[in-house]
Amino acid sequence: MRQNTNALMSRLAAALGMNSGTLPALADIDSSVFAGFRQVLQKGLLIFALIITILFAMMFYQYQRSAEAVHSVEHTRQVIAYINALRTYLLNLDNAVRQYADSQNRTDLDPSLICRPSSCPSAEQLIALIGNDGPQAARLAPLPALQAALETGFSALQQGTTGSGTQPPGQELGGFDKSAIEQIHRILIEAEREELNQLETREAARVHGESLSSALLGIAGLWTGLALFGLYRETVRLIRAGIHAEQTIRQLSLRDPLTGLANRRFLQENTRHMIAGARRARTQMAVLAVDLDNFKAVNDQHGHAAGDTVLVTAAQRMKQLLREADVIARFGGDEFVIVLVQVDDTEAAREVARRVVDSLRQPIPLADGASAHIGASVGIAMCCEDGDTLDALLKKADAALYTAKRDGKGTFRQADVQPV
Repeated sequence: MRQNTNALMSRLAAALGMNSGTLPALADIDSSVFAGFRQVLQKGLLIFALIITILFAMMFYQYQRSAEAVHSVEHTRQVIAYINALRTYLLNLDNAVRQYADSQNRTDLDPSLICRPSSCPSAEQLIALIGNDGPQAARLAPLPALQAALETGFSALQQGTTGSGTQPPGQELGGFDKSAIEQIHRILIEAEREELNQLETREAARVHGESLSSALLGIAGLWTGLALFGLYRETVRLIRAGIHAEQTIRQLSLRDPLTGLANRRFLQENTRHMIAGARRARTQMAVLAVDLDNFKAVNDQHGHAAGDTVLVTAAQRMKQLLREADVIARFGGDEFVIVLVQVDDTEAAREVARRVVDSLRQPIPLADGASAHIGASVGIAMCCEDGDTLDALLKKADAALYTAKRDGKGTFRQADVQPV
């Protein structure tokens, strides 16, 4: 009971529409099955590598832009704060002179009331903070000289108050140029206005940069979502195709490709459940080994195509004689096995064997108009005793089958029962 491997491969090749010589190897089939998953994996890795690269580049760019913007804004705020400190210093200087002019009290000229000696702002430091280049530095260029003149006049005023004599108020203030105060204030106001404009511009640029980065991150996120959705759809498609292929392969592995009947593997996987079901129902089960008589003569006289027709017709006739719960399998060549599930007694199995022999004795029409005349010999093995297996039952049925052939073919015999 061995299936003709070469014939099976030839029929499979014919079903696939290719020559048997071009039938792909098993390794090629396996590689083609997983090729789609491999391509999806490669595409996914490439897409994610690209997206991650873009995201890191955007993050690095945004970090640099943010750092530059923060540094620029902080610098502008420092400049504005220093301008305000310088204005405050000069205002304190002017107020001290005005109060002294009104009160003639030299304590009003105390330097500690104007600024701390170690932290008095200067125009040179402001220019150094802003930078020596650009229109802002040119605007502030007169400040050092003006501040020096004011501080020189203020120092002269302080020294004058420490003398022995008392000078008239107008002569005392003659060395303090108050017009310089107004000029300095005008320059500092213009400089502060310019810095505020720059601060507003830089803040707007920073906000715009953050908005642009957020938009780019959103686009990258959208790309990621679309890529994930595409990979998901492709993966689902491949999984469905794989499941369908697996089901198809399993069906092919459990079915005879010519007749569509079950094969040996199907019986090996299911007979144990059939035996257990018969035992639970407290009934018997019968295994019938069927061998076609004179089948080789049909192949020799009419060809293998006619032999295939005979096999298909014989399978259909036997299947029509069985119940839906019964199983018929082709084991290869002209050998079949019938499993009668849950029969009442041996006579029911013998009746089925008798009908199989009678049905296959009838002529089988061929495509060329001729008819094939075959027969069938059947061996019967009853089940179920403790320890019965498919192999044990097949051995018993085969032994009964050989007895039927030895007794003249076209009949049936039951194992462990002497013919009457």
